[in-house]
Amino acid sequence: MPVFNQSRSRIIRLIFLLCFVIIIAQLFHLQVLSGKYKRMADENAIFEKRIYPSRGIIFDRKNKAILNNTLMFDLMVTPSEVKGVDTTLICRLLEIDTAEFRKRVFNARFRNGPYRPSIFEDLLTPEKYARLDENIWRFGNGFFLQERPVRLYPFYSAAHILGFIS
Repeated sequence: MPVFNQSRSRIIRLIFLLCFVIIIAQLFHLQVLSGKYKRMADENAIFEKRIYPSRGIIFDRKNKAILNNTLMFDLMVTPSEVKGVDTTLICRLLEIDTAEFRKRVFNARFRNGPYRPSIFEDLLTPEKYARLDENIWRFGNGFFLQERPVRLYPFYSAAHILGFIS
């Protein structure tokens, strides 16, 4: 009878050893080989904010600016945080209709996902910026204004040197 129990204990030990090896191999795969969870953790924890470079003013020999900078603003949206927003107010401020508003929020969600900020409207005019700056607190965390320096070319000369593309 002890011989019969001895072979059974070997099989049980072998099953436990096999399960242990499978669990260790799966843990090694998840922690070392797979980058999926690291990427998901980084996307959840790191807030990337695009900061546009500021550039200097270029003067000619008579001390006139031939290349200048101005500060413009983009309206950014985080689609997951656009809940309970007064849609009619923001549509009135941006001079768009509610269908266009829904389309822009859907496009932002489709392009960058629900948790990443996307451009809702870029290069706001000074009038729109002033209206939005007064009322941005009403829209919660879903909308914010991001500054963007833009190059101004008062004279259309030396484009190949100064980098004027448009």
